[in-house]
Amino acid sequence: MKKNKKTIAFFNGFYIPHLGGVERYTSKVVEILKKKYNIIIVTTNDNNYKSKEIIDDIKVYRLPVYSLCKNRYPFLHKNSKYKELLDDLNKEKIDYIICNTRYYQTSILGSKVSKDKKCPLYVIDHSSNHISVGNKILDFFGSIYEHHLTKKIKRYNPKFYGVSKRCNKWLKHFDIKASGVFYNAIDDKVYNEFYHEVNNGDTIVLSYIGRIIKEKGVLNLLEAFSELRKKYSNIELHIAGDGPLLDGLKNKYTDSSIHFLGKLNYEEVMNLCVKTDIFVHPSMYPEGLPTSILEAGVMKCAVVATDRGGTKEVINNSNVGLIVKENVEDLVKKLDFLLSNYDEMNKLKENIHNRIIHNFTWKQTAKAIEKELENER
Repeated sequence: MKKNKKTIAFFNGFYIPHLGGVERYTSKVVEILKKKYNIIIVTTNDNNYKSKEIIDDIKVYRLPVYSLCKNRYPFLHKNSKYKELLDDLNKEKIDYIICNTRYYQTSILGSKVSKDKKCPLYVIDHSSNHISVGNKILDFFGSIYEHHLTKKIKRYNPKFYGVSKRCNKWLKHFDIKASGVFYNAIDDKVYNEFYHEVNNGDTIVLSYIGRIIKEKGVLNLLEAFSELRKKYSNIELHIAGDGPLLDGLKNKYTDSSIHFLGKLNYEEVMNLCVKTDIFVHPSMYPEGLPTSILEAGVMKCAVVATDRGGTKEVINNSNVGLIVKENVEDLVKKLDFLLSNYDEMNKLKENIHNRIIHNFTWKQTAKAIEKELENER
């Protein structure tokens, strides 16, 4: 690490190769910030990776966790390896600490390190409601635990930022006034890198990208699509993602026009977006600002999405995309409208692409973070 550079330490529940919205957010931001700053990532070791390594000039610490829930919510295992890594971390020169997000134990650790190092602390929030696992009892105790963690973090007086204005509105629930927005975003070069003309013939391709869980609305989408198939013979649905419901849904929905693709890598996701006409994000999950909407929109997909997280900050009017209610009936209605109005579909494709390219790029987000860090000097 270069001595003439300031150092930012990011404390994350997960980091790549674990794939998720927060992990992608962090990796994309640090890809830009590392040109000016040394970067340290402190995260959990959820899959027996190296406990300490350097990846593309970024120093990564992976802390041990208990095996229970390690891939959904990791609990730090404060064993001898943990203490060894923490000792090494405490020897690092750190100028700024950024935690993603409030509700991981790594954020509590980052807050403590910021106090010891006497350096500025920032917490970036990625949610717009309490995290849900689809079980009322677990969700109830989870919300209590989230309040407990947030209360502990607030004691360290961090500056809070959301990845959307909706996140900042949610922070008020915890009596937190956010300092601003560090938007979730997209690479401004991704369109030129992946876009190419695709001839689907007369087929209209709909797609979903996300975890295969009830809270993401995939059940509503499959039911709506099945209803639409009674009217349209030229539509296909591509479901990308993995999750506990996947095998059951494969067995239930055997229509040849429904394609379950499983977990895709980034290149495969972007190629799916290229051939998609209508991207559907029917989430009922407490999103921050859904990455998949940005990826699909920038690749010129018409987007139909629920009003979750910062979705309406991207789809700010009906000329950009369609906001749908969280039920099958409205989903059928909105999709039917686009399937019977090709001109409207093509208008939405162009408009959302232009809006994202001009307002939601990683360069803009990294610049906003850098400006805030510079203000601390």
